Amino acid sequence: MVTIEEAERPVRATPIRATGDSWWTLAVLFCVYFFCLLDRYIISMLVPDIKAELALSDIQMGLILGPAFSLFYAFFGVPIGYASDLFPRRWIIFLGVLLFSLATVFTGFAGGFITLFLARILVGIGEASVSPSANSLLADKFPRKQLATAISIYHIGVKIGTASAYVIGGAGVAIAAAVIAIFPFMDGTAPWRIVIMVCGVPAVFFALLVFTFREPVRPPRQKSDVGPANLVRFIRGAARLLGPMLTGFTLIAFSANCMAGWVPTYLVREFGWSRAEFGPILGVIGLITAATLIFKGIAMDWLFAKGFKDIHIRFYTWLLAVTTPIGIALFFIPSTWLFVFCYALIQIVAVPITAYVATVIQVITPVRLRGQMLACVSFCMIILGGFGPTVIGLLTDLVFKDESKVGYSLAIVIGIAFPSALLLLRTALKPLRTLVATIEANEGEGAVKP
Repeated sequence: MVTIEEAERPVRATPIRATGDSWWTLAVLFCVYFFCLLDRYIISMLVPDIKAELALSDIQMGLILGPAFSLFYAFFGVPIGYASDLFPRRWIIFLGVLLFSLATVFTGFAGGFITLFLARILVGIGEASVSPSANSLLADKFPRKQLATAISIYHIGVKIGTASAYVIGGAGVAIAAAVIAIFPFMDGTAPWRIVIMVCGVPAVFFALLVFTFREPVRPPRQKSDVGPANLVRFIRGAARLLGPMLTGFTLIAFSANCMAGWVPTYLVREFGWSRAEFGPILGVIGLITAATLIFKGIAMDWLFAKGFKDIHIRFYTWLLAVTTPIGIALFFIPSTWLFVFCYALIQIVAVPITAYVATVIQVITPVRLRGQMLACVSFCMIILGGFGPTVIGLLTDLVFKDESKVGYSLAIVIGIAFPSALLLLRTALKPLRTLVATIEANEGEGAVKP
């Protein structure tokens, strides 16, 4: 770890090897990302309580779980990504964390649909500042041959944060109810409010740690380097890769958001489980998923070094091919534990996609475009992917007109999305190989394996 004074000194932008400061940077960003996902998904475990107290419909909850967060995360991500290519990324991360932390606390004071919607908007805007800056920092601090491992470790925060949301949401309401019973001045406070507010506070303290690592030096700034015209030229040049890649991964993101938002409710409605029963199980699934990300990243870096320059997408298509049949059949499984087992396989193998996307973007994108490029990619994936929970609410309320049919809604979405994504991502392999080969030829780093 470095001191704040040392952190102010510039360092080499493209290191030959990862240093102690590189790994410390990764550790801090991991902690920040963990709280992003905890604050994002804790609300999914509290849907029944929130609906009951605020008298909301499935459609309204779908809007809260989806567009309220995702639309504003996506829209604000683009200008924030642009800012991260111009200004110190540590400050951008810190201010964003401060905003989403306070907004999470504000969620606990929501009195109805409008205030809850507004709180989720602010959470989305705050979180939009983190990943473009964080991934850009990692790409500046780790050599390309270690980048998949670094980004995979960073994205473990997604699964551990989500897993913690399941565990805290499952047990937190009961604990909060016990605390309320002890303190008379809290009488009448809904336990779900306490759970959300407690989850919102710690992120600020961890965000301060961004000032303990160094901000890497980037090439001298020129307006043409970061302007929209240069970004558009780059996107056009990589269109044969970006088109199928983004469409395929967006379909998976759409499905993942559907499952994250509604599987807890499905377990209650279909199998009669309580949060206290399934919360720890979903948490364990998330932790196992997190652990596998490290090995996936190491495997991809090893294969990349061996010459498989499309491995960051190819590797994922191997995993998706195995899990697609399971996803199609998932919500027709009558056995509780068989459902949980199959759901775990999908979560562990197919759902984590951000590390693949982020690594590809950092590998192919010029230094001064990395933040805004990742923000644009996130915009495309989140705008469409974020509507997943809302589509499930619409199908359940308007098509099936029966809350118990939420599994049918989920089955329709996954049955279409998974096979389509697999086909699209396979078409992105050749353009990725070609682009990486061109980049490495220009840098003199070697040839591509046939």
